[in-house]
Amino acid sequence: MTTPSPAPDSWDLLVSAALVGTARRAVPETPDLPATGESEGAAALLDRAALATVRRLAGYTPARVDPIDPDPGPDLPEVGEQAVRRLEAILADRSELLPEWLELVAAAGLRAPAEHLPALLDRGARDSALRSAVAAAGGSRGRWLARFDPDWAYLLTESDPADVFDEDTWLHGTEGERRRMLGALRAADPARGRELLAAVWPDLRKAELRRRLLEAMETGLGPEDADLLETALDDKGANVRGLALSLLTRLPHSAHADRLRDHVRAHAGPGPKDTVVVTPVEPDEAGLLRDLALARPTGEIGLRERSEYLWTLVTRTPLDVWTDLLGTDPAGVLERVARSGDDELHDALLNAIGVQEDAVWARAALGLLEGRVTDRMVKAARGRRSLQLEPLLRVLPVGERCALVERSFGPGTGTRDVWSLLNAVPGPWTAKLVHQVVDRLGGKGWDRDQGGYRSVCLLVAERTPPELVDDLPRETPNLAAVGGGPSDHAYQSLLNTLRFRLDMHKELV
Repeated sequence: MTTPSPAPDSWDLLVSAALVGTARRAVPETPDLPATGESEGAAALLDRAALATVRRLAGYTPARVDPIDPDPGPDLPEVGEQAVRRLEAILADRSELLPEWLELVAAAGLRAPAEHLPALLDRGARDSALRSAVAAAGGSRGRWLARFDPDWAYLLTESDPADVFDEDTWLHGTEGERRRMLGALRAADPARGRELLAAVWPDLRKAELRRRLLEAMETGLGPEDADLLETALDDKGANVRGLALSLLTRLPHSAHADRLRDHVRAHAGPGPKDTVVVTPVEPDEAGLLRDLALARPTGEIGLRERSEYLWTLVTRTPLDVWTDLLGTDPAGVLERVARSGDDELHDALLNAIGVQEDAVWARAALGLLEGRVTDRMVKAARGRRSLQLEPLLRVLPVGERCALVERSFGPGTGTRDVWSLLNAVPGPWTAKLVHQVVDRLGGKGWDRDQGGYRSVCLLVAERTPPELVDDLPRETPNLAAVGGGPSDHAYQSLLNTLRFRLDMHKELV
């Protein structure tokens, strides 16, 4: 193996010339250093010695670079000075409010201050959930800045409403640029976007690029896209197949959806005494695993694999198959499943309701939890199915879901149950629910659960419309019930957060 030659270093030559003097020896050539303004004499020697000194101290060769154009082009107006100060406070110790601030900035047609863009880009690099919001609020300057740090390059892949399709960029751009171009074209002409992707699909070698381009199909998604998504179901990349299945789930009248209905009919049907009978799903059934975007197992399968097959099949099959199969409405289907004692099927159906965002089925499921025994919904919130409640409530309009929760707990509800139920209710909350929760904070039991009291205060601060702050009590409700101290501090912190958010909204109107 050949040892590489060391990098040239002119330092010794410069030292020798300095000792002899430039009157007796010419200034040596220094090809390893940048050119200097002077080419001979003492000035040239000193200039080159300075460069060599910097290199030896810094560890790399100084070099000239082309100046960077500081102008990223036309951009949105920057937020005002008050909003800048607000952002600084959020970055310092209120990071939970950053998503809301970014959304308000974008909604107002403004952009984040240039001096804080590096901090925002760093936040986005650490938290992928923030990236689209950072891109929207960062404007052209944010995308310009993202070119100079690999950790910020994610911003260049985020779609921009101002993007316009450019064929040269689509053909020769980076992966992120191609994703943005396809997204822009799908927004303007979904059919042409589908045709372009279908044309290049066989030649896309990287699974990650296929997945990112397939994401653009979500814009303008329609029945005509089903054939291309079916092609993606055969992809070698599991993430590509999974995304294709998610998009096909939103096309309930496709041939794929009809095949899933057939798979359900083959494995489920009416049982005795108004129950439901389900037979196990096997991996060797024709086309089943392909339709579920699952890889064929290489060995024996067990209960875990069969459970995954059933869960995926139920989640992704249009829910109307169950009403047709059992000859009843959604509430009747869920009652029969509950009567069967099949918790796995029951949970999969609840998951399907959230994934498919079906409000009719959500009302049926929540009605069964709420109707017969008043505390069933509370028990569901804190029990094994606590993760199922939030997506069911999210499907409903704000007023409807809040009204349902208002009826689900009262003065006798335990403090633990109050938090468990409220934690499943997405914001914003209605004024009536907010007042009911604050009144409940003045009830009994919190002195033994001050951690729960603080947790409920945090939820109220996060999910209450900030304009309601002046309607809330200035002092902790029933201070004696919570014992003062930390709980009183938690309530005052709630009010302070709402005032902070209210000012934040006013500054960005």
